[in-house]
Order: sequence, then C-alpha cells, then structure tokens
Amino acid sequence: MEPSWQPNQQPQQGSGRVRPSAWSDEGEYVQKPLGVQEPPRGYAPQTGYQLVQQGQGTQSQPYAGGQAWQGYPPQPSAAPTPSNPWATGSVDPFDEPAEAPELRDQRSDHLYNKEDRFWDHVEGSQKTGRHGSRPHRGKAESHTMRWVILILVVLVGVGLAVYSAVFQVRDITVQGGITLSEKEIVDISGITLGMNTFAIDDDLVEKNIESNRYLSFVCVDKQLPDKVVIQVKERVEAAAVKYCGILYTMDNRGMVLEEYLDTERHTGLVLVDGMDIHDCRVGQAIGLNDESQMQVVTEVLVELKVMSALGQVKELDLSNMDNLFIVSDDDFTVRIGAPENLHAKLRSMLLTLNHLRQEGYDGGTVDVSTPVNPTYIPES
Repeated sequence: MEPSWQPNQQPQQGSGRVRPSAWSDEGEYVQKPLGVQEPPRGYAPQTGYQLVQQGQGTQSQPYAGGQAWQGYPPQPSAAPTPSNPWATGSVDPFDEPAEAPELRDQRSDHLYNKEDRFWDHVEGSQKTGRHGSRPHRGKAESHTMRWVILILVVLVGVGLAVYSAVFQVRDITVQGGITLSEKEIVDISGITLGMNTFAIDDDLVEKNIESNRYLSFVCVDKQLPDKVVIQVKERVEAAAVKYCGILYTMDNRGMVLEEYLDTERHTGLVLVDGMDIHDCRVGQAIGLNDESQMQVVTEVLVELKVMSALGQVKELDLSNMDNLFIVSDDDFTVRIGAPENLHAKLRSMLLTLNHLRQEGYDGGTVDVSTPVNPTYIPES
C-alpha cells in the first residue's frame, strides 16, 4: 500500500527549499521537506531512515532498530514513523550508500518530477545516438553518397557518348596537292572518316606525309566538330644533278625525287654542275660537303620561279662559288659573280637578254656581276 502524503506538512527548519512532488494521488503537486526522500512509484518500503544535516551536505542515518543499506536484498528494519511514513522494511534503494554520501550532491532535486527539463534531456537522449547524432544518420549519408556516385557515373557516360558521337571526322579536305589526287594524300596521312577529331596526332600525320618524297607537310587544321583540312606542299622536279654516272632530279630544296640512267633526260630542268656531292639517294635530301651550295641553288631557283623565268635557264655552274655562271636556254652565258644580291643580278640578266634578243643578237657572254651596269661580249 502506497503511503499517503500530507499536503500541509511543513518543512523542518534548515532542511532546505520546498520542491514540488508528483506523488499526490489526486494528481496535484504537494510540497514536502527537501530533506525527506520520496520513494519510487510501486516501491514498497520496509526500512526507514532519516536525513540529518551535517556541514555542507546530508547523510542518511537509520532509525532505531534499523541498519544502513548494505546491498540487495534489504534487511528488516524499524517500522514507519511520522517523519518517514514509508519506512516499512528496508532502506530506499535509490539512496546512496552511507560510505559514499558525496554522490548525493550529483543527484538532481527533480529526479522524480517529469515536468522538469531534466526529463527532457533523458527522453531526448533516447532518440539520438551516443554522441548526439541521429541513430540512422550514417545510413542516410551512405544512401546519399550512393546517389551522388550514380549521378556522376551517368553524367560521365553521357559525356563520353556525346564526345564519341559529335567529334567524329566526317569531312576531309586537302590543300596544296598538284599531281597527287586528294584521295592519295588522305590515304597517306592516315586520317580516316569516323575517327575521333581529338584523336588525330599531328606528329604522326606529318611523319606519314613526309614518308612520301613528293609531299611536304604544312599542318592539320581541325575545324570542330567534324571537319579536317590537310595542308601540304607537293614537291616538283626543279633541278637535276649528275652523280656517279646517274642523273638525279630534285626539288628546289634538295629532296632527291627520281634517278635516271639517261643523263640527258633533264629537259625543262636546271642542270646544276660543280656540286660537291657525297651522298645522293632517292627519297632523301642530297648530301653535300658544302651546304652553302644548296642554299644558293634554292635561292636562284626560287627567284627564277617568282619571275616566271625558270624555263629560260638550262644550267647553273657552282664550280667556283665566288664566280657563278648561268647558261640560258638559247645559249647565252651569264656571269653572276659572287652569290650576293642575287635578286638584282637575275633581274638585270633577264632584262639584258630580252634586249639582246630584240636586237637580234645570238649567243655571247653577259656580265651582270654589277647589276646596274651589265655588259655584253658577243661571240668572236
């Protein structure tokens, strides 16, 4: 049987403040002295005790005939008294042992009052994790991370699909070809329709194109998303040399293009004499002991081509690099002199030869080593 608390009970002098209690049968709060402990609901007290003020804290003392709490189960003790009506056989199990009274200072005064914020903390802690986090937060974060990874995988897949579908070569154009067809140049380059535009290796394309001795690589123009322009220069025969009894033809940069056993098969080409050759092979640049000779040949051939006079010269003599000679297609011998100021000298040569032809002269020697004052010596 639960004890009946008296609502008009007055606190003892010096026993502390009055606190509300939730033990009223009528559902109302009653006040009792702070020094009197309340039993838990449903607990049948058996032994009484009383709280006595000592110094800064309180200690429990058993009633006459009773004993201090030693453990469980409790030992029989004194009967209830007016100051402790629920002591009917044992000490309150919620009280601290007599040998550790300092624990009482850590107990909340509102331990049994569920209207206090103390219980809010206890109830809230049951809904959260050990460190104040939600119990299923880790699973939620893992689930979110899986969705993020899935979305990233889908985006990457879509990007790769677009990358592969959009940037495909669908149009190939060739610029600079002369004798070789566009298809031949495309096949040599290694670029094919359908390949990825960004997968085109310029260095590899250059190597492929330069493997053909008639082609000189310029660049690959990638016009995104699907068009490619291959720019080349086609090498053409411009000069001929005789080496070891074989006639070799080359372009104006010295690339050897063909070889002939017929040493007279050089019609329309400038025959270069006096070159100091140490190696001459088809598909390779001509090997010279004096590289300045090839520079002179290139400059002369380029100037004649610009002046549209390449067909008027049939021989260039480099036997003496300080005294160059040119033979025209109608057998005029032209002294160029040192390989300096070649543009002015060649222009003076063309003007002088044109004048001599108009005057009816045939053959002889023209000296344009001083281009502003050319001279002519007829044949004797």
